[in-house]
Amino acid sequence: MEYIAHRGYKNNSKENTIPSFLNAINDPYFCGFELDVRESKDKKIMVIHDAFIDRVTNKNGLVKNKSSKSLKKLGIPTLEDVLKLETDKMIVIEIKDYDMNLNNLVKLLNKYKQRDIYVWSFSSKVIKKLAKYERSFKIGVLNIVINSEKNYDYYDFIGIYKNILTNELASYFISQDIKLFIWGLMDKIYIDEDFQFKDKLYLIVNTKI
Repeated sequence: MEYIAHRGYKNNSKENTIPSFLNAINDPYFCGFELDVRESKDKKIMVIHDAFIDRVTNKNGLVKNKSSKSLKKLGIPTLEDVLKLETDKMIVIEIKDYDMNLNNLVKLLNKYKQRDIYVWSFSSKVIKKLAKYERSFKIGVLNIVINSEKNYDYYDFIGIYKNILTNELASYFISQDIKLFIWGLMDKIYIDEDFQFKDKLYLIVNTKI
């Protein structure tokens, strides 16, 4: 199994910040790190999970109502700040803002084609739109229960909730050459002993297991 640091490897740093990503980059335990993106008022792509800034800063308000300059002063980086970091590890980007300007996102990501970038979302509609672009990054969808589909051909990877992971499910996606990213709601994710495809899994984790 390979491990991806959820919102970076915090380890006394705040989530979705440059220090948390550097922690993951510099720790051989992790093969990559995950982050979340939303648009600012001036249409810059910012790295933050919540729609509101209240939980992660000492200010309040919606991300989309704040300028990128004001957000950066609060310690919220732009996606480009992250992409500039020197790393060959996987960078997994979750689109939280479903109305985001995808043209801007694709243009930015293609600029950093040397990075190993994976983009996913809970919205299969957003990912289907991305599939139409000429792109240097991989695309996937989170949670196949919500996004049950007949055709997964355009996905490079898929996020499966740990509680629904089975050998049969894993076998299907592996046969389609689709990578398996496993996530859960707890800090630690345990894979059953009888699971046959452990060497094929990428686990999204908050802490070292």
